[in-house]
Amino acid sequence: MTSLGLRPWRGGDEPPPRSVPVTVVVLTRDEEVNIGRCLASVAWADQAVVIDSGSADKTVPLARSLGADVVEQPWLGFSGQREFALRLPEIRNDWIYFVDADEWVSPQLAGEIAARLDAPGCAAFTHRLRLVFLNTWIRHCGWYSGSWVVRLVDRRYTKYDGSPVGERASVDGPVSRLANDIVDEDRKGLASWLHKHVRYAELEQRKRGQPVPLRERLRRFRSRDRTDTRPLARIILKDLVFPAMPARPLALFLYMYVVRLGLLDGRAGLSFCFFHAWYQATVSGLAAEAMRPRAWRSGG
Repeated sequence: MTSLGLRPWRGGDEPPPRSVPVTVVVLTRDEEVNIGRCLASVAWADQAVVIDSGSADKTVPLARSLGADVVEQPWLGFSGQREFALRLPEIRNDWIYFVDADEWVSPQLAGEIAARLDAPGCAAFTHRLRLVFLNTWIRHCGWYSGSWVVRLVDRRYTKYDGSPVGERASVDGPVSRLANDIVDEDRKGLASWLHKHVRYAELEQRKRGQPVPLRERLRRFRSRDRTDTRPLARIILKDLVFPAMPARPLALFLYMYVVRLGLLDGRAGLSFCFFHAWYQATVSGLAAEAMRPRAWRSGG
């Protein structure tokens, strides 16, 4: 893991156990291969809460054995599940840190969080995400530079936007940046990653619905929620520019692999850019299928 410039959690490097006044929330379903590393990396938090949506493997007993509180809640969607977590009476702290089960927190990030929460002066913090794909840190293709995510929030000033996929925290107050990154390193392999993104594509297609004319996209951009925590450049590209592009899967691949230098990430970069183009093609295919007459789709 030296290519990350970080190393996985190791006892003694981070703040003392349960010393930081924050509740870490982990959403899970069948994450037994990841949950141990994840929870070990946040042992410095005052409380860890796992919100499980029906795991059939050992996720729940493993989480409990590592000291996490477990709440079982049928799946409400990505936003719904996080909003549910924010309002849980079992949570002891106003500061909530959402960590995915396939992520781990470096000692550097843990120490920074502990220091910043002494006097936060804001309603939330954002940091970047270091994605490890096929054992390689994806540094280029526009992914890392635009990977800012709001995960550490004061729940008194935060709500989730209701999106079925690509959920975002809406924060009523200033958002500060952390210098260190969280690491996303799923141990479940490529097949699991692909299956997961087919499900995401289905949700994305439903979220997008019918194509929106440019004038309406501009109106939505001007009247967007000012608590939207995405970088402005990402909003413009995703909401204004990209929907108007012809041959979007090919355009996305060329943009990521050539323009944003995904080629510098080697074979993993090529695969990552290709699969993102494939994801876009999948969303477009599902949208085209949804627009066909029902009788044609059913073979009638």
